[in-house]
Parts: sequence; C-alpha cells; structure tokens
Amino acid sequence: MVKLGKSSKRTPVRLRHKIEKASTAKQRKQRKLAKKNPQWRSKLKKDPGIPNLFPYKDKVLHEIEERKRLKEEEAMRLREEVLPRRRGFGGVDSLPDAELAHVEELDRVHDLIDDEMEDGDDPGPMAALLASAKARAIEYAEQNGDEQFHKVDEDVDKTEDESGFGGDNILSVKPSSGPVLIETSRRAFDKMFKQVIEAADVVLYVLDARDPEGTRSKEVEREIMAADGGSKRLILILNKIDLVPPSILKGWLSHLRRSFPTLPLRASTGAPSSNSFDHKQMTVKATTEALLKALKSYVHSKQLKRSISAGVIGYPNVGKSSVINALVSRLNRGAASTCPVGAEAGITTSLREIKIDNKLKLIDSPGIVFPNSDKRKPLDKKLNEEARLILLNAIPPKQISDPIPAVALLLDRLSSSGLISKMLEFYSIPPLFPLNGEKTNDFLVQVARKRGRLGKGGVPNINSAAMTVITDWRDGRIQGWLEPPMLQVASSTDCSSTSIGLDTKKIVSEWSKEFKMEGLWGNEDYQGDEMME
Repeated sequence: MVKLGKSSKRTPVRLRHKIEKASTAKQRKQRKLAKKNPQWRSKLKKDPGIPNLFPYKDKVLHEIEERKRLKEEEAMRLREEVLPRRRGFGGVDSLPDAELAHVEELDRVHDLIDDEMEDGDDPGPMAALLASAKARAIEYAEQNGDEQFHKVDEDVDKTEDESGFGGDNILSVKPSSGPVLIETSRRAFDKMFKQVIEAADVVLYVLDARDPEGTRSKEVEREIMAADGGSKRLILILNKIDLVPPSILKGWLSHLRRSFPTLPLRASTGAPSSNSFDHKQMTVKATTEALLKALKSYVHSKQLKRSISAGVIGYPNVGKSSVINALVSRLNRGAASTCPVGAEAGITTSLREIKIDNKLKLIDSPGIVFPNSDKRKPLDKKLNEEARLILLNAIPPKQISDPIPAVALLLDRLSSSGLISKMLEFYSIPPLFPLNGEKTNDFLVQVARKRGRLGKGGVPNINSAAMTVITDWRDGRIQGWLEPPMLQVASSTDCSSTSIGLDTKKIVSEWSKEFKMEGLWGNEDYQGDEMME
C-alpha cells in the first residue's frame, strides 16, 4: 500500500534523550581537552593577590593605596611644574634630560597601574615598580628643590589670612591631602559659603545637640551679623534633640538663647537600635511645624514683594539636608525627599535651592568645617582637632587615617560625664582596669573580641574595632553629650560685658518678636532666664 503524504518528523523520546546525552558528553570532552592544550594558555601567570587568611592584609592594602596616592600627588606636582616650562621653552623637547626622563617614567607607571586596575587585578606585581618610582621622585625633589610646593603652600596660607575663615572642606581636614587639592577645595567652599550669606535673608545655623559649641563658630556668626549692614537674621537650630535628655536640652537652649534665637528640632527619626530620648511634645511634626511657622511669621512681618530666602549652613553631617526635607514634607504632606541624605558626611557637594512657596525659598549648602581662631597648631593639637571632628562626624569614614585618638577622646568625655558604664553595658564588657594605664587599648581589644574583629590566630584588629565604635557613636547607639556651661553671675566691675549682654538680649528679644517663637520653651523661657538673673 502506498503511503499518503510525507512521513512524520516526530522522534521517540528515547532517541531525543540519547542525542542530548551525547552532546553533553562531547562538550565536556572538548572543555577537558581545552584545559590540557598549551597552545592558548597565557605565559603570564595571574597574580593571585594577597590571601584572605594573611593576618596583615588590611595593612598591606593600606600601604599600596598610600603609595598610589603619593604617586598621584607627585605626578600632579610635576605636571604643574612642567606645564609653564612647556609654554616658556616651546615644547617638551626643550626640557632638561633628567626631568624629561623622570616625568616620562612616572607617566608610564601611572598608565600601567591604571590598566591593571581596570582589568580587575590586584596591584601586587606593580608594588616594586611603584616603590622605585617613588624613591626616584623623592631623590629628584631633593636634588632640584621643591620651590613650587612651598609656593603653593604659601598661597594657601595667604588665602586663609585674607579671608579670615577659609571655609575648609571636609577633605582638607585630612593631614595627608595635597596642597593643590586643599587650595581648590577651600576656595570653592569659601565661595559657596559667601554665596549663601549674600543670597539669604535668614540664616539657619544647624548645630548638633550633643556638642553645640563644637559645631558652632563665633567667626561665622560675626560674619553673618556684619553682612549687608546687619540686615541678616540668624537662627540657631539645635538638631538631633532625641539623642540628649530633656535636662541637657533645656540647659543648652537657655545658654544659646542668650546669643541668638534658638529652636530645637528633630528633623528625622533615629537610626535603627539607637538609644533615643522621648521629649513628649517635641516630635518631628511639632518641631518642624514650629520652625516653619517662625519662617512664615518673618515673611509676613516683612511684607516684601519678593520671596525671602533662608540659607541652611553648618558642619558636615549635622542634618542640614534633613532639616530641608522635614520642612518640605511637612508642607507638602509626605512628599518625597528633596535633598539626598546619608549617615556619612559629604553627601551634599553643591548649592541647591528649594522653593517652599511663592514667598519662601530654602538654600541647601555643603558641610563646611569652619576654622578656629588659632590657625597654626602643633602636631598634638592637630591630632586632637582631627579626633574632635571625627566625633562630630565631620570626616567620612574612608578619610579617617587613625580612629584610635577619637575613641580615646570619646572615653575621656564619657568618663567625665559618668556615661562610661552605659557604653560598657552596650558592648557587654566588664569594667576597665588597665594595668599599664592604656585604657583605650584595653577597651578596643575587648570590643574586637566581642564583635569578631579578629585576624589570623585570633589577633584583635584594633583599627577595625575603633571604626566600629565610631559608627555606633555616629548612629546614636552610644549615649554621650557635653554638659551645658553654668550661668556665671556678673560682677559690678564688668561694665563692658554687662553692656554687651544687654545688647544681645535686645537682639534676641527683637528677633524673637519678628519670628513669633511661641511654645517649645520659647518666649516663656526668655522671661524665665531674665528672672533667674
């Protein structure tokens, strides 16, 4: 019988599985042969890098990064020296042979390391070459002098002396940053600060409630008061009030309100597992509405045809952007965050203008470490200043070179205020009884053991434990604050100080009437302070 049409293309399941099995076996065999084939194998063995079990891996990686940074700074300095000579002599060929060879070698090392880092490999094979280039750079600088470096450094000092306050960026706190970068950042942030002061009618100076005097600068206050013929208004915003008890908060409010109008504020909720205090009526909603009401009252009292700008300034990570987000969300009823925020310092890097309504605008500014009166400090004072800035969260964790002095300063502060027992209880650590007086080292060793910051052989990693303590302090898990200063009774002979105090009271009372600061320890507190005197 003749078949009708074409035969079916259906195959049995057994045959299909047989084909798949044979194909898999063939591919497996090809991969096995490819591994044994020496023709396509690279002759250069890939550097496996530093083993994870090596006890000093973090230290070695830190040294490699430090060498790379020094090499980049040296290359930048040499380029700054070579550029005017290229223009003066007519090209690179007219440079001295030794200098030209040195610059070419540094460029070659720079390109090799960049290529290797792009490939994802560790810079292990380049360590010797980088060290050699660094040694030759130091030798060249010693032979030919370092005139350009000193010239740039003198320009930075001259800029500081002329401006009165340099507007230090958080990057300029690090002692190892290059002079060119310091000069650029200071000028840029000084310019931003002056732009905020010129554009703002009201300046909101945000302070940290745990250390208001540490985040406050008298020079900045004088600069604001002297701007535009004294027409600027300054309000101190005491942020992060949930991290201090009510008695400490009330003491600081009484102290600060002797200088300028001050409002407490809780701009945002605390970090997870943070030890916060309940101030009853001082919630995020109540404090934000009080600040917004004060700004609206000032706008209504001035009755200007244009809108009024309020500039927000302060140290890094005191909550400037959180203040703006709280005001915007309170007005727009749960709107998305307008300004980016984060736990680390340096999130805001440029000026940002936010329109609240037709009569009020807010200006967000980057965090600036305002200078103190003494600009030239010894090494020990400079280290103490860096430790203080670390506790103020003004330095990002990646830029902290040595966190141990900051932990030592924190232990001293907590010991004086009687809060050391709460911190030891938080880490489940017994009381500290150091035999040789090294309380900080003993504390960090115990923290490293409790938190698992151990290296090979159970060696405690002191630096990692110190960073853990700083992170817990930043997020509010460790309770700590500075006591407000005691009120001093003025003598009859202090006529000048009495007159200054009367002028300050007059300024505070007049400005408070313009902003109509009522409630939240407002006008009633001012009257109470006067009665206490």
